[in-house]
Amino acid sequence: MKISISATNPCHLYAVARELAAMGELGAYYSGYPLWKLPHSDGMPIKTHSFRTTIVYGLQRFLPPWARPDPWTLYLWQDKGFDRWVGRALAEADFIHAMPGQCRRTFERARELGVATVLNHASSPIREWVRIMEPEYRRVGLKIEEACPYNDAYFQGADDEYALADYHCVASSVGRDYLAALGVAPERIWIVPYAADPEIFHPGPERQPNGFHIIFPGQVGLRKGTRTLLDALTLSGREDWSVDFYGAVLPEAKQDLAGYNGKPRLNFHGAVSQRALAEAFRGGSVLALPSLEEGFSLVVPQALNCGLPCITTERNGAKDLIRRHENGSVIPARDAEALLEELRWWERNPLRVNEKHLWREPAERLARLSKEAL
Repeated sequence: MKISISATNPCHLYAVARELAAMGELGAYYSGYPLWKLPHSDGMPIKTHSFRTTIVYGLQRFLPPWARPDPWTLYLWQDKGFDRWVGRALAEADFIHAMPGQCRRTFERARELGVATVLNHASSPIREWVRIMEPEYRRVGLKIEEACPYNDAYFQGADDEYALADYHCVASSVGRDYLAALGVAPERIWIVPYAADPEIFHPGPERQPNGFHIIFPGQVGLRKGTRTLLDALTLSGREDWSVDFYGAVLPEAKQDLAGYNGKPRLNFHGAVSQRALAEAFRGGSVLALPSLEEGFSLVVPQALNCGLPCITTERNGAKDLIRRHENGSVIPARDAEALLEELRWWERNPLRVNEKHLWREPAERLARLSKEAL
């Protein structure tokens, strides 16, 4: 059996592809990144087409913000070009996995070749994202259509991709339930959780945090539940607590941050490397990610591998990994009091987690589901 995978960026699918290659199950990996940007690729059947991706990232890196084209327009241009190339380059296999927004032509060609198609969702379905987040954008005086490119044409393209998909692959029960609500048959939905790179995310030397340090990883924006965390911190009244934010601060969050008057200290580190993030996990007391919508937070298995317990919400697919007060907590979204209660519990009961979430397990699960489908 051969499973092929296509993705513009080396996201979770590249980690799975590496393990499938080691198992002898990878047909080909189609990448929008140049080969030299793909680590540990020796011996893998990789095909690359990085022209548009290189232009997009080059413009974002070297042009000042005022001179850059609209990023959404750039990404759509990048994904459509990549999809057309994969459609031309696609070779025979048993399955082809591709991501929403970059697979219509790929799946059309797969149908011609008799290759089964799998729409691999790295996030929640866009319609669900819009439904959940629209009130939150309205709360801060923003129109959601100004923050994203999801217009009628985009939704029509998504519908076309759904119609061409034989199966759907999600990382969690949250993603499965969203798809089922949109009418996808449950037997056509595979759940394959995410894992983490053990070379980077591991416990490291034993050390105790100096004080109670809360780690917030990811972009500081509305979707991650920044407002919920700020409200919980304000309710705490604790001057001896601190929060370290690792990720870019989005303009949409600035209103909430400006209104914060809590006593815990906020430290903003911006976007950091994965190794720097792993170090932060090893030095933290607890991860707090009160997401309003998230198909699966990759940072949760990464933090667990480093020994850090995780607090998240029932709307984050990573909740599937959490066992209450063993390796973390799951709270209702937008519930600042529930978050504060769990923060207090973890302060009173400090512990380090002993878990390993390795990419071989998702790859083996994907291979098993594929064989069952065949």
